[in-house]
Amino acid sequence: MARARDDAPEKPRRKAARPATKGTLTNHLAGRVDPLTSAIFVFPLFIVYQLGILLSRGLNGVDFVTASLVELCERDLGNYLVILSGMLIAYAALLLLLRQRESFDPKAFVPVLAESTFYALSMGSIILFVMHHFVELVPGLSASGELSAALASGLTLLDVIVISAGAGLHEELIFRLVGVGGLSWLLAGAMGEKQAWVAALLISSLSFSLAHHLGPSGEPFVFAAFVYRTLAGVFFALIYQVRGLAVAVWTHAIYDIYVLSMI
Repeated sequence: MARARDDAPEKPRRKAARPATKGTLTNHLAGRVDPLTSAIFVFPLFIVYQLGILLSRGLNGVDFVTASLVELCERDLGNYLVILSGMLIAYAALLLLLRQRESFDPKAFVPVLAESTFYALSMGSIILFVMHHFVELVPGLSASGELSAALASGLTLLDVIVISAGAGLHEELIFRLVGVGGLSWLLAGAMGEKQAWVAALLISSLSFSLAHHLGPSGEPFVFAAFVYRTLAGVFFALIYQVRGLAVAVWTHAIYDIYVLSMI
C-alpha cells in the first residue's frame, strides 16, 4: 500500500459556525421566558418594593407577602433588613452559579426590558382604540385611570417607583400566575384546556379590574374605568401566556411608572 506524502497540501478547514449570541432580541423572541429566568428577572422588583415601602406609601393592595414577612421578623426592622440581605446574597450566589454553568446570561435581561417597554408604551393606545371603536366608550380617566387623582396627587419619584414595582410584581403574581395559570389548570379537567384558559382569562381580568374599586382605598366605581382595567387585564394575561411572567411583570411595572409620571 502506498504511503501518503507528508508534504501533501492540507485541505482548508471550514470554520465552525459560531453559536448565536445569547441574550439577543431575536433569540429572546423565539420562545417564552422560562419560569426560572422569570423569577430571576422579577426579583429586583421584589427587593425595590420591600425596601421602598419603608420610606414611601407604596404598599400594594394585593400584597400578601409583606405581612407574613413582617410577622416572621417579629416586627423588628433589623430582622427585616437581615432577611432581605440574606435574600440578596442567595440571589447573587444563584446568578454566579448559573453563570458558571453557562445556563444563564445576564444580557438576556436587556431584551426583556426592551420588549416590556414596547408593550407598556403601546398598551394604553391599544386599549383606548378598542374601547372607542368596539365598545364605544371613552374613559374619562386621569392618565388612563391607573390611580384616582386623590391618591396620585403629591407622589414623589420614590412613591412612583415603589407603587409601580409593587403593582407589577404582586398583581401579576395574583391575577396572572395564579388567576390565569393556576385557575386554567384547575378548570382544564372539567371543560378542556382551551375553554379553561378562556374562562380563567375572563375571571382573572374582571377580578383584576374589580379589585381597584374594593376596600377603603378603592376608587368609586366608574364603568369606563372598569372596562379599561378589564381590557388591561386581558392584555397582561396575553403577554403572560405568550411571553412569560417576567415580561408581564415588567410591562405592568413600566406602564405604571409611565402613567404615574404623567400625573
